[in-house]
Amino acid sequence: MAWALMSPALLILGLFGIFPIGYAFYVSLHRWRIKKESIVGFRHYTKAIGDPVWLLTLVIGFGLLLLARPLRSRGNDVVHRLGSLGLLLVGTVAGIVGFVGMSQTGDPRLYNAFKVTLFYAVGTIPFEVVGAMLLAYLLFRILTARGFFRILYFLPYITPMIATAVVFRTIFSPNPGSLANRFWGMFGVADQRWLHESRTIPALVLQGLGAGGYPDWIDTAFPSLALVCIVLYNIWVYIGYDTVILLAGLSAIPPHYFEAAAIDGASQWQQFRHVTLPLISPALFFISLVAVIGTFKAFNHIYIMRTPGAQDSVDVVSVLIFDQIYQYHSAGYASALALILFAAILMLTVVQNRILGRRVFYGD
Repeated sequence: MAWALMSPALLILGLFGIFPIGYAFYVSLHRWRIKKESIVGFRHYTKAIGDPVWLLTLVIGFGLLLLARPLRSRGNDVVHRLGSLGLLLVGTVAGIVGFVGMSQTGDPRLYNAFKVTLFYAVGTIPFEVVGAMLLAYLLFRILTARGFFRILYFLPYITPMIATAVVFRTIFSPNPGSLANRFWGMFGVADQRWLHESRTIPALVLQGLGAGGYPDWIDTAFPSLALVCIVLYNIWVYIGYDTVILLAGLSAIPPHYFEAAAIDGASQWQQFRHVTLPLISPALFFISLVAVIGTFKAFNHIYIMRTPGAQDSVDVVSVLIFDQIYQYHSAGYASALALILFAAILMLTVVQNRILGRRVFYGD
């Protein structure tokens, strides 16, 4: 009876979820331009991620890092501590060597896309979560017009993304009359190219200070100005959604917890630290998990806001996959890249669940 009741949902999940993933794996094993040509096996994967030997080295290093903690938990004597430290050192070295080898033998466009995606995630997730936490806490404290501000913050999320991305593209236009250039012009800053700028902010600052040259690593260790503009757009869109989720979590906290903490002499910060944060940790865990998955799959607004002047400084992995299909007509290689992205998101989700999931308080 249970299987009979679940069969409609399982059928839909199989047809529209599991089957596409399996078919994408089948396509990735072939040279597929418009139509299926010859079978190439795992050649697309080795082209993308590099020599399998370096991948094995990275996996071994990651496995050693995972074994270090259980070894340390078995005892606190010198043998266990030295063994755990040795596994950490060897695992770290093996992981770094494996990753460097993969990046040198794999597709440089893929590793550049992962670097851009990492910049994009690091630049959006902390500001979204912290900003949403601050806004939700302020809305929770006010008694009037809470519904109005809730709708106001949520509007960017429900507004069509294509329309708002076009508006932000106009705001960050290199035109001297654009809103961004006019705003920074009030502070004496020269007109910038914004979404058309592939250089980083430190490089632009050094150039503005009259530095004749700067190290090449500045252009690789920081996000470009164009990517920063896209990050600002992402924060503007999703901070309202996170605020509404966290506000719902705050509203579900029984008020007598705060009354008991105040009677015990707890300050506002102590109430927030020891009462509010533990009780809304499930909501924080949810929005952080969704944010990581969403940033690694982001495509629509990035594709709308990217320009030729930004070059590949805003091309995340999803944009790279799209270009492989519609620009180079290589569906086989694009499918391999999509499955690699799927594996990366799955690994990040598992790691995040193991690290942050233990700190979530679900009550007694």
